[in-house]
Amino acid sequence: MIFFDTNVLVYATIDQDKEKMMLSQKLIAQAIKDDTFFISALVLSEYIFILSKLKIIHEQDEKLILFSSLSQGSHNTDTVMDGYSLCKKIDFCKNINDMIHVKVAEEYCEKLVTFDSDFKKLQKYTELEIEIL
Repeated sequence: MIFFDTNVLVYATIDQDKEKMMLSQKLIAQAIKDDTFFISALVLSEYIFILSKLKIIHEQDEKLILFSSLSQGSHNTDTVMDGYSLCKKIDFCKNINDMIHVKVAEEYCEKLVTFDSDFKKLQKYTELEIEIL
């Protein structure tokens, strides 16, 4: 399974950068076709937040419904606390959601895909393959 970070969904949805949009759409479509697409409830929540903040949530209802139907896995208090332990260890708690993404991805996936270069800091703390696009 491939864990997709929220920013990949956002780039696939919103035309901010044509190249990133096309790449995101291609990667997501291929993963859905291969049945390897994975997002967590936290990714879905962040996606809804961003669409709402940009005031385009209603126009993106179809994508939101698609992504929600593909959302898997979950995080619980233990996952959050594992993320907290990692962020405390590396003094990176402003990025707690990224820590939770990593911990969920470790449980369900082999790989995490993101555009966020902050994940470079996390690569040495996980066996998970992190691909920064």
